[in-house]
Amino acid sequence: MGKIKNFFKRHPLLIYIAALIPFVVACYGYHITGNYTFWEMVYAAIAIYFVNPVSEDVNAFILFGEITSVIVTASIILSVLKYAYAKIEHFFIRMRKDSTVVYTDTEMGRTLAASLKHGYATDNDSRPEKVNSHIIMFDDDAKNITFYSQNEKRLKDKKVYMMMTELDSTLIKATDTSEADLHFFNTNELMARDYWKTHNLYEQKDKTYKIAIIGDNAISDAIFKYGYLNNLYTLEQSFEYHIWGITGAKAKFIGNLPTENKDKIIIHSESAFESADEFTDINRIIYCCEENSIDMIQMILYVNPKAEIHCYFKEETSYEDIYDSDRIIAFGNLDKLLTEDSVKNESLYRLGKLFNYDYALRYAEANAPRDYESQMEKEWRKLSGFKKSSSIARADHYWIEKKLKEDGILTDEDEDALKIEHIRWSRFHFINHWSYAEKRDNAMRKHNLLIPYEKLDAGEKAKDGIYDPTIRSEIESLI
Repeated sequence: MGKIKNFFKRHPLLIYIAALIPFVVACYGYHITGNYTFWEMVYAAIAIYFVNPVSEDVNAFILFGEITSVIVTASIILSVLKYAYAKIEHFFIRMRKDSTVVYTDTEMGRTLAASLKHGYATDNDSRPEKVNSHIIMFDDDAKNITFYSQNEKRLKDKKVYMMMTELDSTLIKATDTSEADLHFFNTNELMARDYWKTHNLYEQKDKTYKIAIIGDNAISDAIFKYGYLNNLYTLEQSFEYHIWGITGAKAKFIGNLPTENKDKIIIHSESAFESADEFTDINRIIYCCEENSIDMIQMILYVNPKAEIHCYFKEETSYEDIYDSDRIIAFGNLDKLLTEDSVKNESLYRLGKLFNYDYALRYAEANAPRDYESQMEKEWRKLSGFKKSSSIARADHYWIEKKLKEDGILTDEDEDALKIEHIRWSRFHFINHWSYAEKRDNAMRKHNLLIPYEKLDAGEKAKDGIYDPTIRSEIESLI
């Protein structure tokens, strides 16, 4: 039913053509009776839409027209009532302080809208509605940007949350000068961050563990990026990332990324299906394309039935009842991540905001006041996308540092924790195309601290810790 509905949304003209079928068939039915002039025939065919036949003549064609015209008329009446009800409902929603509209042409956006306490979805892509919060979730990043840029003055002082799927969030400028209170959220990054938290490699940290990532799209890019950043547990770990599907400059760049420990990145030039034997000793295969997923699952089950097989799907999918394996996992559904709390309250970014505010306090040599929320948000809005992403990456990794200490592997006095954090910080810069230079140059992405931890001066080493006790307390409570 959903597919049929979406089909008619994409081809609205077909709805009008279908509505004319009773008229055309009835016209033919009246015509073959031979009792009507042209205009009498047209009038009689129109009259059946009002359940008011003007003739007692009946044949199969007229009967078909009468029955189907009732369906069309009922559908029109129901549509009008539904439209009127929605307009009335939207009117009362707009009176709420937390009123929110989701501008979307995707099922994901409509699902989010349905979960809002006081909100609704619209496919209107021209002018914003009169509400306090606006969530822009069109399928195309360019369409989202266009909608905002064309309506920036109308959105003045309103909260605006813009979805991205392809746009690199690290390239976005700071939003503290925008007309609206503008926020961004990248669905692929949210999914990849959640993936590595849910399916982390903590228990594999003392093993040589091989991970295959297959695909050349925004999904595979995000999965590799956050695996490279977050899967950092010890200085001696040995993880191997085997990448299939990428070519050219991207393959060269990723293949040459430094790891700063014993981890390895291996780029495979042939296709995954052409190199089945390579999967015999892979521990986890992450397939990032929805097409050909069954072929990939079956190929891996043939050559390596013990491997974990993780497949990307936008909707919840399970193969547990089909395949004789308990190691097939579907990921990618965003319903649990895209909620009112995560989008409007930015709960998934809160740790990043706390870490950034702690940095600000350190540089100001100040301590957090009792009510620091507004100051924290102000500092966050000053940041470019790159610096926001840096704080988020730091926050995502912190649970690992905490767990290593809880398990007695590291202690507060152990310098290995600071070394691991410096490697993570360096990796963040490396994957965002930064490199070492004696003199820092942000415009050219050069940094003088992209050096081994041992070469840092004491002041730089200390920056990797948490400065403010109040902020530390909240960070610890959220892990």
